[in-house]
Amino acid sequence: MSTLLDDLIQQKRNDTASYEQFLNNAEALINRLGRQQPDANIPTALYGKTEAIVLFNNLASIPASTFQCPEEEESKAVLALLIDRTIRDRAPADWKGDDTREKQVLNAIFPIMSRDRQATQAIFDIIKNQDNY
Repeated sequence: MSTLLDDLIQQKRNDTASYEQFLNNAEALINRLGRQQPDANIPTALYGKTEAIVLFNNLASIPASTFQCPEEEESKAVLALLIDRTIRDRAPADWKGDDTREKQVLNAIFPIMSRDRQATQAIFDIIKNQDNY
């Protein structure tokens, strides 16, 4: 009987230690999310800018004829932020689904994309599919 009680007490201590570790891990995760630390592959300039991060992640893979995506991560981040800021500043209200307003958005990003129609359309499609624009 004594051995059984000792085993139960040890199991309770082990469970308590496991639960304490779980709580410590959860606290660390919450703190990291609270500070909005981005992934290791994302430049710090993009902290908290979800839409710009999506642009950043897709810039290198869009089809283009004359547009050249910057190879340096920081330069690509600057470009993503420029596109993001341009959309936020120049896109008219309720532009999605309205041909005239969509053309205004296309015209706003066309010079940023080196006047490359294919690249402009590709990045526009990515922008259009994001909810916060």
